[in-house]
Amino acid sequence: MAGIFKAYDIRGVYPDELKHEVFQKVGSSFGAIRCGNIVVGSDARKSSPVLKELFIKGLHSAGSNVVDVGSVTTPMIIFATAHYGFHAGAIITASHNPPQYNGVKLYDKGGVPLSYEPVIREIEELYEFANIIPAQGKLEKKDIYQDYKNFLLSNIKIKNVPMKIVVDCFNGADSKIAPDVLRALGATVVELRCGFNGDFPESGPDPTHPGNLDLLKQKVLEEKADIGFAYDGDGDRLAVVDSKGNVIESKTVFSLLTESIQPNSKIVYDILTSNTVIDAIKQNNCIPVVCRVGHTYITQKILQEGAALGGELSGHFYFKETFGGDDALFASLKVLECLITKGIKLEDYVASRPKSFFGEKRIVINADEKWSFVDKLKEEFSKSYKIDTLDGVKVIFDKGWAVFRASNTESKISIAYESLDVQEFEKIKKFVEEVIARVPK
Repeated sequence: MAGIFKAYDIRGVYPDELKHEVFQKVGSSFGAIRCGNIVVGSDARKSSPVLKELFIKGLHSAGSNVVDVGSVTTPMIIFATAHYGFHAGAIITASHNPPQYNGVKLYDKGGVPLSYEPVIREIEELYEFANIIPAQGKLEKKDIYQDYKNFLLSNIKIKNVPMKIVVDCFNGADSKIAPDVLRALGATVVELRCGFNGDFPESGPDPTHPGNLDLLKQKVLEEKADIGFAYDGDGDRLAVVDSKGNVIESKTVFSLLTESIQPNSKIVYDILTSNTVIDAIKQNNCIPVVCRVGHTYITQKILQEGAALGGELSGHFYFKETFGGDDALFASLKVLECLITKGIKLEDYVASRPKSFFGEKRIVINADEKWSFVDKLKEEFSKSYKIDTLDGVKVIFDKGWAVFRASNTESKISIAYESLDVQEFEKIKKFVEEVIARVPK
């Protein structure tokens, strides 16, 4: 796995890495692997229209028929693929990456995300030999906007939201649909960065990046709003701000979402998830199911287990209603549903949650050594600690844990650690720093 071919998508800098001929051949290879009726959309990036056209040409050359749904979010492609019964789906996007990046996310029948194993790897092996020939497939254009809007609203229990909400779309793909859906529920909506702009001015399209939520925080305070929602460039990542301008940690949002789930339902979490979330799952009489890190794994686990909900530290939330996919707009609707049906304020819920101390680091390492380094840690720690090796190695202490795993997308070791006790947290932090000092430079 190298270059533009990543663990969960095909991505790179345009046009330096994403060259026109290469991208068209990527489309041809995917069309050959998943030949049939394929739905294709694109985000708001300036390079997306030309790349979508090239990708569609590639699909056509392999004999696939294409339905172009225009400028949409990634959750809308998941919806379209599953709802209309397409053989596959694709969206031209680089998600929350800076504007110079672009790429494509790929979906199987049912809206199931496709990762490097096996499909992206197969594309990587095939694309160099792809022959671009005159179009063999058909092209149709379809507006899915109203169907998707109706789909979201039909899966929410609340019909009236008497709240003022600031919506920050970072000039991305949610810019039209998010304010419209929230207004359809009766909310007073204040729009912030809700015009399509592929340059993503003022900040990149990532609501989890430090400082990128400053404008939203200020606007919530200025407008005396009840809550603020921010969506990343392709609409699959959510950030939440309360009425006092505080950014709510994703673990707290995840815990709140468990309040809306029926008892005895399964809820999927990854190994980086805070113990406070796992406790919330149990307190709501639901069943926690652990999973590897990564959206493809979480969606697959939700579908396998028949789970109702899933979540990640990065602000991705997955629902049975959205075909197991991550949908930031639907997640924000579910947050409102929880608050309104429970009759609680977000600030009060945050105050009621137990405090935990959490740290994370990403340490650069030679790509050839990252897997062997983690394997050595597994062997070493197994002799002295209780460990979990589902994804990397998780060391379980009496009052906390630490995870070391090879990143699926970069030449880095990803590290996370947590404790509910501040003194224990400092001990775990020292343990982590000692491991970091051994990472090959």
